[in-house]
Amino acid sequence: MKKLLTGIVSLAILLGGTMLYTKNASNEFAAIIDQLNPLVPRGEVYVKTQKPVSVNSYGTAAYKQLASSPSGKTRTIEFNGISELKTDRYLKLSNKGAHVETYEEVPKEEVPKEALKQID
Repeated sequence: MKKLLTGIVSLAILLGGTMLYTKNASNEFAAIIDQLNPLVPRGEVYVKTQKPVSVNSYGTAAYKQLASSPSGKTRTIEFNGISELKTDRYLKLSNKGAHVETYEEVPKEEVPKEALKQID
């Protein structure tokens, strides 16, 4: 019983510690940790597209930019586009912490006002 309790407490400390590390991180390691951590909630953030940081030989574009939750809370987020995206467009990213699962272009009118204040 004591070993089980120790294991549960250790797991909780480990998961809590990784959540603190990845809270403001936007790198690939943080994305993998958030994707696997069951305590990290799924959500949506909004971005206004900019020029990519890099484009590889296959045309995949890497982006690193400021994202905002619907309530206006910001964080830096990294994601890849299948190709280079047009600039000054609004995207809704489905995410789990730093891990971006999908993105879709949305009209400016569909971006929540608090998020729009932060990314415009």
